[in-house]
Amino acid sequence: MNDRLKQQKGNVLVFFAVALTLFFTFLALSVDIGWIMLTKSELQAAADSAALAGAAQLAEDDLDLARDFSQDFSSYNSAAKESIALERNDSNAREGGIVVGYLHNPMDLSDPLQTEGLSRYNTVQVVTKRSAEINGPLRLFLGYFTGLEAVSIRTRAAATLDDRVIGFDATPGGSDSQTGRNLGFLPFALYHQTWNAAYDANYSPGPDDCPRESLSDDFAYENGKVRAGHDQIPELKMYPNRTLDCGLPGAPGNFGTVDVGYSNNSTNDLVRQILEGISPEELAAVDNLRLTDNGHGVLSKMLEGDTGVSTAIKSALEQIIGQPRIIPLFMNRTGSGGDNACYEICGFVGIRIMHVQMTGPLEDRYVLIQMCKIHESKAIIHPDAPHSNSIYNLSLTR
Repeated sequence: MNDRLKQQKGNVLVFFAVALTLFFTFLALSVDIGWIMLTKSELQAAADSAALAGAAQLAEDDLDLARDFSQDFSSYNSAAKESIALERNDSNAREGGIVVGYLHNPMDLSDPLQTEGLSRYNTVQVVTKRSAEINGPLRLFLGYFTGLEAVSIRTRAAATLDDRVIGFDATPGGSDSQTGRNLGFLPFALYHQTWNAAYDANYSPGPDDCPRESLSDDFAYENGKVRAGHDQIPELKMYPNRTLDCGLPGAPGNFGTVDVGYSNNSTNDLVRQILEGISPEELAAVDNLRLTDNGHGVLSKMLEGDTGVSTAIKSALEQIIGQPRIIPLFMNRTGSGGDNACYEICGFVGIRIMHVQMTGPLEDRYVLIQMCKIHESKAIIHPDAPHSNSIYNLSLTR
């Protein structure tokens, strides 16, 4: 009897020892798994911020600057209480820490990141690690129980800065302040050849096209203000009345006011739009200004013309000198001007007004503009839309 009790007690002790070992093993696993998941989420946050910071610099076509920003923003983050260093990868190896390339269709997850033979870049991919290679492997708390003292972790993110704008998001209201805000959009349509002749280095005019524009550099934008001087960014004149010898369709002048929102906008409506931008409701009324196939393989949208440039509009333009705005480009125009005209819009560009001259003879009146690079979260991106080279939407795409 005593021997049987001793045997039972021995079995209980063995069972208890095994159960206790299993308990501590599972406890160690749960603690370390939580530690690994937390560290991985911190690494992912570092990768996201580094990719976004790097991609935002691609508007300047400076790949070194993009890598600098990615490294800096990665180091501002920590994983497991240690700052995250990021491999610079100047050779742009596909599996490097920072890879700069081009995504044709960022929304297609099967679309590979192109890295070779590129003249244009729109994406920065970042890989953050805790490994023997960089930042050191992640040491575990209870490796004694699991036999695993450290692990390697890596995360990946890619951000794309895309300028192929096909329209603008008209989502009204909502808790996101970006969705319910007005769009900084001027109701002025500029002839696309006028813009290309000024700013497209590849523009090669034919006999009926606008000749290359003779540009000025008489004003400079610095510290939020416009002053007389030079800033190496050329300026272009938008004429409401001057007849230009470049096959311009329709009425004289290389730009005109357009209805964005509702037909026959009053001068007060135009002034409000110049000063405050286009409301989500007005944007929705013109189908987000979305370009669609015109039946000839060209993306475009028709907008009705509005009244000409009045004294009130001149005053409103002077009030926004130096502020960034988006304007549409038109490829065709019918009618004789004003609210009898109709404009076929073919793209959008970013500008800022530098000077307004609306006195004197009609043919000498103009609005002086300068190309301006704008980051616009409302911009709708499509791989078939033309490159604006001035309006960008920045987003995480991988």
